[in-house]
Amino acid sequence: MFVARRAVSLRWKALQGCQVFRQSFFQPLAGRHLATLSRPQELHRHRKRLEGFGREAAKGDSKTLASCQDLLKDEDWFARKTAVDVIAKVANPGDELHLSLLYKHLEDEDIFVREACVDAVVAIAQPEDDIAVSKISMRLADDDCFVRTRAVVGLGRLGRKGDKATTGLLDEMFEDGFVPVRKKAIEAALSLATPGDAAVADRLRRLAVDDSDRGVREQAKEALAR
Repeated sequence: MFVARRAVSLRWKALQGCQVFRQSFFQPLAGRHLATLSRPQELHRHRKRLEGFGREAAKGDSKTLASCQDLLKDEDWFARKTAVDVIAKVANPGDELHLSLLYKHLEDEDIFVREACVDAVVAIAQPEDDIAVSKISMRLADDDCFVRTRAVVGLGRLGRKGDKATTGLLDEMFEDGFVPVRKKAIEAALSLATPGDAAVADRLRRLAVDDSDRGVREQAKEALAR
């Protein structure tokens, strides 16, 4: 799926031309130097060194998290995504330092890094964290449909139940051109709505009748029947 989405987004150019990467992941952080890659083999070796990184790290492990902070500066999208994934696993709940780093990379140039960042914020942020909800909501307008999908899921998990502003953010997502976004918007709306929420019920009724996708229509009908 990575390769297919990379081709669609025209970002596979990362394999072409010169890129700057870390010479050795396992050297002390202060001793690492940036190197210009000229061959795909060098890129492969760079990524190979990341295999297993953080796999055995304990929750809150400061050494691993420090390495992640360094990797977030890497020119290679794969290295940055690896760092984000490890932060999601290792950082403690509510860790403000690493949440702030993730917020920055929610605007990363790479679609896979942004997608991973949304999931990482959801993994670390406390439920109903207004800042986290605000940051994730910005990705509802992302150019990449998969990032938008993850952002919708994130709002459903972190948003405050019954908050009209948060459910209002989902309204445009019911019109999104990507079917999974619309389906996840239904799930998120159900998670956030309070019993008897007329606005959400009305939106689901319209989806059940008017949506172009049969799966979305059926899911909306099932949601109304609950």
